[in-house]
Amino acid sequence: MPVPSSLLRRLRRLCLGTLMVLAGLVLLGASYQQIGQALDRRAVHPPGRHVTVDGTSMHLHCTGEGGPTVVLEAGAFGFAQVWAWIQPKVAERTRVCSYDRAGLGWSDDAAPHDGVAVAHRLHALLRNAGEHGPYVLVGHSLGGALIRIFVTHYPDEVVALGFIEPSHPDQLERLPPEAREAHERVVRTLTVVADLTYIGLLRLANPLGRLHAGLPADDYRAACMFTSAAPHVRTSQKEFAAWDRTMAAARANLSVKERPVVVVSGTEPMEGMSPEIFALNLELHAEIAGLSKHSRHVSVEGASHMSLLTRQDHAEQVARLVIELVDSVAR
Repeated sequence: MPVPSSLLRRLRRLCLGTLMVLAGLVLLGASYQQIGQALDRRAVHPPGRHVTVDGTSMHLHCTGEGGPTVVLEAGAFGFAQVWAWIQPKVAERTRVCSYDRAGLGWSDDAAPHDGVAVAHRLHALLRNAGEHGPYVLVGHSLGGALIRIFVTHYPDEVVALGFIEPSHPDQLERLPPEAREAHERVVRTLTVVADLTYIGLLRLANPLGRLHAGLPADDYRAACMFTSAAPHVRTSQKEFAAWDRTMAAARANLSVKERPVVVVSGTEPMEGMSPEIFALNLELHAEIAGLSKHSRHVSVEGASHMSLLTRQDHAEQVARLVIELVDSVAR
């Protein structure tokens, strides 16, 4: 049966109207994102200073005096202000530096984003800023693998290591297959999520920002700002995509037998983590402690992967352990 021309016109108008509504929503979301980012940047400021490394402006935040200098390496999605509870406590004892890796937080982007590039960039950042070793390196999660790479390349500058809920180089091979599948889903999802930041959808929900709930108010606002912005999310995706290269470098040629090591674990699993994977994670943490003849493996009761940074009482326990590590090598 022939379709009346009036019906075709109505259908075309309906389709056009739907497209116009969708376009309007996209424009509204983009405006919401831009206004929100502008308000955030008025209210939130970098705590440290910017230092140029091979033409890239990087954010470095150093406080306190004395030695050895503690260098804090954040985990995935991390930035200098995740150490907001820990850094001031450690600064009461010695010099301590946190920073934003290239493309994260307040730092401009620079490729590549594998662990070897990160280690060399951090070394240049400290040198260009006039900071000097010896260093006590402290890494959370992915940061635990990154500090292993740093000490492999600059062994004479590192006197002790602290691992907070560290990633193990072999964890995706030794955990159940769903761990590798989850990792690959993260890489794929972040690729899409980075595009959604432009229209404000991530700002509305911001599950990545909520990971940092519990930090001081300004630092939590910074977390929500960064984790709802495309540059930070894209760089996080690139770091996850470089996982295998990073872990291969973390696995290679590591010898810390004579250096003091502390490994800090929580006693509570992350949301959605099975008891089996949690137990295996603790075994992997114990293996990392076994890298040194002078090691401690400490569990913080009631703590989880993120609360060791974001919950003040848990973070202060971590800070005390870092200070004890400093005292063990202070001259």
